[in-house]
Amino acid sequence: MKALKILTAAALLLASVPFPAYAGGSPKTDFNGDGIVDIFDMVSARKKGASAEELRVLGSFLLGNETERSADNDYELIWSDEFSGDRLDESKWSYELGNWKLDDSGNYVTNGWGNNEQEFYTSQNTAVKDGILTIAARKESWVDEKQGSYDYTSARINTQHKFSVCGGKIEVRARCDSGKSLWPAIWMLPEDSAYGGWASSGEIDIMEGWGSTPDKICGTIHFGGAWPNNTYLTNDYIFKNGDGTQNWHTYSIEWERGEIRWYVDGALYSTQSDWYSEGFSYPAPFDQNFYVILNLAVGGHFDGIDGIYAEPATFADGEKHFDIDYVRVYEKKGSDFSPTEMTSLSLDNYIEGAEASVVNKEGCTVVDIKNAGELEYAVMGLLRSREVKAGEKHTLSFDVSSTVPRNMVVTAEDSSYTRYLDEKVEITPEKKHFSFDVTFAADMAADIKFQLGNIDNAASLGAHEVTLYNISWT
Repeated sequence: MKALKILTAAALLLASVPFPAYAGGSPKTDFNGDGIVDIFDMVSARKKGASAEELRVLGSFLLGNETERSADNDYELIWSDEFSGDRLDESKWSYELGNWKLDDSGNYVTNGWGNNEQEFYTSQNTAVKDGILTIAARKESWVDEKQGSYDYTSARINTQHKFSVCGGKIEVRARCDSGKSLWPAIWMLPEDSAYGGWASSGEIDIMEGWGSTPDKICGTIHFGGAWPNNTYLTNDYIFKNGDGTQNWHTYSIEWERGEIRWYVDGALYSTQSDWYSEGFSYPAPFDQNFYVILNLAVGGHFDGIDGIYAEPATFADGEKHFDIDYVRVYEKKGSDFSPTEMTSLSLDNYIEGAEASVVNKEGCTVVDIKNAGELEYAVMGLLRSREVKAGEKHTLSFDVSSTVPRNMVVTAEDSSYTRYLDEKVEITPEKKHFSFDVTFAADMAADIKFQLGNIDNAASLGAHEVTLYNISWT
């Protein structure tokens, strides 16, 4: 009865002042079904005999939105998903499937998503009902002819190639079942790896939770150099009075040029500004477009047994849920924060049977070759997965120099290694400029490759460096 009295007092207070209606409330708060949430929903809720918990949620929504209304005057909604349909909106989200981390060309890189995760992600572990997206983790057998057998399934979805943003406010209302080895995450990765491979191009973790300790979450950024030369900054948020991730909370970041702030239910708990990307000017890498990811992992280094295994007992009473009420992205009014224009595109690396490194710097990429190996493609710098359309003409241009004269092969290839561009160029200590046009016969994701392996007996040259400047793909 105490909770009811408090809410009744809140309702009277709210009714005594001019009160705006809030669009986008879920069925948990829109009791009269008019598509908005206002004080009249409190009246309808009491007439319908709503539970104390339902009244508490509604009261919190009304009071919380009134508080947030003033704070949000600085922001304008630019993208959202309220999960109002009966299935995942695949015009906004894509599924990531399997257990293996893939590179941008779809090649298998490492299992467990690089984290020892035990689940197999499917498109069958999501449901949308009553304004809520549910990601379900299940203990069940799953066999894949390429990736093997697994004892757990779950889901991972993202907005890559459909929506990404640089800066602003990203807000997600969510809850998650607790239990050892559950790992809910709301996070962001770069749309284009402008500064090179993970984590030199950054990662933003809005919320990660430990199933074994639901009374805390953390917010983190990863940055620095490409793995293993990466680092991170993180802070924990501790819930009070027995509260935790099993209850509904709003997780958000406010992201400006040179500063990212983390909030739980509007309470600031972390501010970060001291980051870097090797070879590039601050505020890289957090000055590019990032896309949103939602997933519920099982096992792995974050909360798995011995940093690996899942806890079967967690699933003794059935599947476990990560529920999301909404995802909303706001732009800060008057902000001129936009992606920093790159003077030279960064390259990923591919090394096979050679001793070499590919290091991206401001305006150039340096390929340090100690041993060129035996294969022509033993050393490569790559622009991976460039989206192209049938009949489109693209232009690749760059400057290049080498500490010793040698040849380099430049190609544009599809996933079957069909070459739409195939040029061998002579490079010398004197910087040279090259430009090539290429037209594609079909829609595809093309890989642009700078091959610097054993071309024309380059293995006999010994140690040398090749530097590519002002790389552009238009």
